[in-house]
Amino acid sequence: MAAIAMDNDNVTSLPHDLAVEFCVQLVSTSTTPRKDIKCLRESCKVFHEASRARKVGKFMNVRREMELSLNWFHMKEYLELLRGCANCDNSDAYFFLGLEEVFNLKEKTLGLYHLHKAKMGERPVASYMLGIILFQEPETRSLAVEILNKLAAVDSSRVSTAAPSDDGTLIRECRMEAAEVMRNMTWEKPERVDSMCLNPRCGRVFNTCDWELRIYDENRTFCSNMCKWRHELDLLAKS
Repeated sequence: MAAIAMDNDNVTSLPHDLAVEFCVQLVSTSTTPRKDIKCLRESCKVFHEASRARKVGKFMNVRREMELSLNWFHMKEYLELLRGCANCDNSDAYFFLGLEEVFNLKEKTLGLYHLHKAKMGERPVASYMLGIILFQEPETRSLAVEILNKLAAVDSSRVSTAAPSDDGTLIRECRMEAAEVMRNMTWEKPERVDSMCLNPRCGRVFNTCDWELRIYDENRTFCSNMCKWRHELDLLAKS
């Protein structure tokens, strides 16, 4: 953490709003945000109060704490951090907490709620994972297709009904981000859904010059959105 170049008189006279902004800058850019905000909080009363502002929790870089493996070595502290930041409307905290609850804590209803909150915070990968998880259950599969179709429609750089990534690169980016987060968080994998399609041509590979479609197994045609997103679930499970 960078040293604070000011004497005690300057610190005590620092306006509360400015102290809060300093804390926000720290937790959003530090390579060790949790450790640094604790040190700052202990430095004086001004920063102790400012560090507890809702805005600081909203911008806490919880992703960085996961990259530092806090979730593996200090799970209790990690969950406390996520819940505290989620209460401050931190979209990443909603997202990570939702996945923890679904895959590790086995609190699926609560996890879906937090993923929905992350989705409302305009986190595409949260919409993706919400749709993927809902797709696993027959009762919520139609809702899942609706969520995933809306996400695919956001990126109109490609227009096709052939495969998820033919709508653009957004779905692929979400899949890759989700897979990375899952690897850092859990040994669990999304459960695949067996195909019930009777169409022998559904899922057939088509020829393309786009090597990325071939590499990511996206050069396939499907008879319906249901089959299209079942394949997407398979791709994530294999990632």
